[in-house]
Amino acid sequence: MQKVRPIIRVVLVGTEGEINLGFIARLAANFLVDEIYLVSPLVDPFSSEVRRFAAHGEYMVEHFKVVNSLDEALQGVELSACTSARVGQRSDVLRHPVTVREFVERIAPRYNSIAIVFGRESVGLTREELSKCHLLIHIPANPDYPVLNLSHAVSIVLYELWVMRSGSRSIVEPAKPDIYERIYKLLFEIAAKIIDRERLQAVDIALKRILWKCPLTAGEASALYYFAKKLRRIIGEQR
Repeated sequence: MQKVRPIIRVVLVGTEGEINLGFIARLAANFLVDEIYLVSPLVDPFSSEVRRFAAHGEYMVEHFKVVNSLDEALQGVELSACTSARVGQRSDVLRHPVTVREFVERIAPRYNSIAIVFGRESVGLTREELSKCHLLIHIPANPDYPVLNLSHAVSIVLYELWVMRSGSRSIVEPAKPDIYERIYKLLFEIAAKIIDRERLQAVDIALKRILWKCPLTAGEASALYYFAKKLRRIIGEQR
């Protein structure tokens, strides 16, 4: 059995409450979060109020990294997962989630660095922000009142990641994380040439979700990459 210890980055977008931010710093200490990125916070993240509610996790406040965009906050991670209490209808693939439990048991262990993105206390994440992440994760709760307080949602996700222990070594070499991005870019390039513009965004989201959910072996990834390259060339020759 191999111990799994991915780098965990918490990304908070537009945080509106100092108390929540303090509690999250405390949670980061509880569950050994490696990085905390704040995208355009609406409060002073280094205030005395934040530090007070961080308690013995106050040292995590010093590790806050404030950035201006979600793109900047996601740089350098292999897997990004955004969170939302809202689940989409059949046609709204952007809001088709995996549960937190499924995420930590089946998907997260395959990656060395993971960003978990949380939205604003009032309105969550925009559709544009959701589309920037590889996956959407969801905490199942009472369908009549599924919206959790921000720090409570963070605590559940971090706890689930904490209890993610280890996985047995595969007898077949797994695909390296960077091959997923290379396959995705090829497939999206193909899709952009043959899919109607109004359907392209849904196909784009579906490609991301399929690839980053699926544990490919190195051989499978190589074959899929070769197929995508050949298909791109054939389509280019026919146009």
